[in-house]
Amino acid sequence: MVQDLGDGLILRRTTAADAGALAAFNADQIRFQDMPEPFPPLGVWTRDLLGGRHPTFRPEDGFIVEDRKTGAIVSSMLLISQTWEYGGVPFRVGQPELVGSRPDYRGRGLVRAQFEALHRASAERGELMQVIAGIPWFYRQFGYEMALPRGGGPRFSRGDLAPPAPDARLPFRVRPMRADDLPFVVDLDDRSRRRSAVSVPRNARVWRYELEGHSPGSLSRVDFRVIESQEGERAGFLSHIPVLWAGSAAALTHYEIRPGLSWRAPFPAVHAYLEATGSAYAARDGGTFTQIQLWHVGMENPLYETLQLTDRWRPYALCVRIPDMAAFFGQVTPALERRLAASALAGYAGTLTLSNYRQGVRLVFDDGRVKTAEPWELARDVEGQEFGIPSADPRRPSALFPRTHSDVWPLV
Repeated sequence: MVQDLGDGLILRRTTAADAGALAAFNADQIRFQDMPEPFPPLGVWTRDLLGGRHPTFRPEDGFIVEDRKTGAIVSSMLLISQTWEYGGVPFRVGQPELVGSRPDYRGRGLVRAQFEALHRASAERGELMQVIAGIPWFYRQFGYEMALPRGGGPRFSRGDLAPPAPDARLPFRVRPMRADDLPFVVDLDDRSRRRSAVSVPRNARVWRYELEGHSPGSLSRVDFRVIESQEGERAGFLSHIPVLWAGSAAALTHYEIRPGLSWRAPFPAVHAYLEATGSAYAARDGGTFTQIQLWHVGMENPLYETLQLTDRWRPYALCVRIPDMAAFFGQVTPALERRLAASALAGYAGTLTLSNYRQGVRLVFDDGRVKTAEPWELARDVEGQEFGIPSADPRRPSALFPRTHSDVWPLV
């Protein structure tokens, strides 16, 4: 695929041969605010993806805008295909990633042209949703809304929760995760997903990639550890960012405990491990280790209640695009029916119309079953419907999304 964008610019697919140049481009163009130098972890992540080891990403799954006059990459993005679940029902998802343009080429529609190509490619794969994290509200212009919570969890300063004494004998310990731990980890991860309506299943192949496939220094790499008893019985697992997050925090990204075991019981060993690890990172990289951060673990982890941690950061959001609402709701119908059956409106018969202003869907229920999921067009000439107040007027949708900016998760 090569598309002429005019003025010597072409849009084309990535190849394995682009790995070095694109890694340098992403490290240089996608930086944290006010960062004066390129950010190497983004380059390492890019090189890993185009290296072909990722379970669902191929070297040709990205898009590049190239200036033919110089041969330079001036804009790019990647598409990582995944399978997610809603209420246990799988559906395919495309994740745009590593979106960037050189400043002197911005404002020329290059990102829009790539999104159009990416959305076509994603649709050809049967992906019913696209999801991206990034600049607040920026991706609305390409059909995305900040819709799914991302992160959000407690933090505590090192002085707020005293770790065990260095010579304390603890009933649990923390060790590196091995490949033979993966069946245990896959099972525990599957159990953890039941806490969320929307989740991302990871099979053994994906978990092996997470454990072994990321190069040192990649932004997407985390360190995995198993929590076990002193007798060697697995109790759970954790992961953490392998540097001080924001220069000051030891940051957990997973904490899961097997059924039948107190979530509090292993934490002293985990706390001691994080204290030692955070101190080692500060000595290695500089920075000041001041706190332990659980934001990346998310909002619903049972550990929070067992430790009564109250200082919680609010979540950010994933931006979501659903190009065909009727197709998506048709796919997840079994989950909708199960949720309805467990609600106060079990056995409902009637019609539900939903709209996101650009498109809509009409769901017809009979005895608690979805009989129809079809496109439905929002009437544009109804006064006052933007307020979303219930009405008997059939031209009004049952619900409009999003109602206001305050209804979605804000950046903190």
